[in-house]
Amino acid sequence: MEFHAIKRMLACGLVAGTAFASSAAAHHGWDWAEADQMELTGTIQEVYIGQPHPSLRVETEEDGIWTVELANPRQTENAGFVEGSAEAGDKVVALGNRSQNPDEKRMKAVRITIDGRNFDLYPNRIQSR
Repeated sequence: MEFHAIKRMLACGLVAGTAFASSAAAHHGWDWAEADQMELTGTIQEVYIGQPHPSLRVETEEDGIWTVELANPRQTENAGFVEGSAEAGDKVVALGNRSQNPDEKRMKAVRITIDGRNFDLYPNRIQSR
């Protein structure tokens, strides 16, 4: 393979890797979320268990559909929330930090409660209410 072709492939890989890292960083951490916590009550429309974060799509009476991000898959499982812990139609109360973007209906949950059972995803982040 000629030198310029190798150089071009490496440059493309670097650009793709940087783009992936940027999008992954947007989903991880807490910088995107408000400092104060809120409680969201609604009905689960969809449960997703997978990478990068398990999540719930929750419909509220007040503002429609929200995305509730849970912890990483291992941490979510360690909190006791696994496949089958909830399904569409279940009522949920999510405690967490909403997106700083007021146009985005998204929150990072520190605790979810389903049928009276608490799943503490980030116990050290639960603010006393």
